[in-house]
Amino acid sequence: MVTSKIAQLSETDLEYLDQLLHKEFSKQCNDSTQWKSKNHSKYPYDDSSRLVRLMDAVRSQKKLLTMPKW
Repeated sequence: MVTSKIAQLSETDLEYLDQLLHKEFSKQCNDSTQWKSKNHSKYPYDDSSRLVRLMDAVRSQKKLLTMPKW
């Protein structure tokens, strides 16, 4: 059911979602670096692995939309 919702997104929607995820990923990386240099410990709010998985899912869906149909 969820995959059908993702499949309904247009290429423009997916591009916008990809941009938002990249922006959030950059922010997470920056926050993590600042936290580590200031506190000398691991950033407690690190969602970077989740963001990478989401970016991969969006890229995969974009590829599916651009693949030639049989």
